[in-house]
Amino acid sequence: MTAHAARTLIDVSSPTVCMNTSPSVAAVCFDLDDTLIRYDQDPEAVLDRAFRRAGVGPFCSPDELWAVATDTADAADDHEFLTNLFREAADRYGGPTETADTLARTYEAATDHTAVSFRPGAEAALAAAQSVGPVGLITNGGRETQEVKLRELGLTDAFDTHVYAGEQTPPKPAGEPFARAATALSVDPTETLYVGNSLHHDVAGAKRAGWHAAWYPRESDRDERPDEHAPDYTFETLAELERAL
Repeated sequence: MTAHAARTLIDVSSPTVCMNTSPSVAAVCFDLDDTLIRYDQDPEAVLDRAFRRAGVGPFCSPDELWAVATDTADAADDHEFLTNLFREAADRYGGPTETADTLARTYEAATDHTAVSFRPGAEAALAAAQSVGPVGLITNGGRETQEVKLRELGLTDAFDTHVYAGEQTPPKPAGEPFARAATALSVDPTETLYVGNSLHHDVAGAKRAGWHAAWYPRESDRDERPDEHAPDYTFETLAELERAL
């Protein structure tokens, strides 16, 4: 998609991009992982270390592992999610499903949650959102893990509310995380914009909750197509958020 198309409103009734008036936005909420921030560790090295420490032969790549996330059962905490993720991946790619719990532990041990940095335009996007109204964080993941990343990048006080979906509510794309944030911010969902990298978890969840949605995909996500809910915006960089407000 061109930068021009990324800054315009997508007409979900047509495959073409139109120049409709931008929706009224009074508040902005963000996803965290792979939206505002990215991990700086090599994902292949992290997964390889997890397999080796678990004594399990590799049965999938990082892209294959995370591709099954949309089919992974809801979880009460990060460890349960990773266990479900590895079990689903093992089942799909021919690995030993009984090692899922061990792999979840070795994967978590191999992951450095302080090795994170901003995705392009993230700081400018936060400043633009704060100039419009209240700003929230809605992230799948446990508070303890996510707060490590927030502290590392000085984001602890950047949000007016934090929703840790999967711990405080069912995970996205469930509607509860969005409802909780809207209530905490005292905003109308129809005037609230959510920014995330996942079509399934972020865009679909926000649209089902009656919010506007902006999609900021990673390079590996750009070939995805919405199966039901199209984003209102697609960004090449988060700095483009200012033009949508």
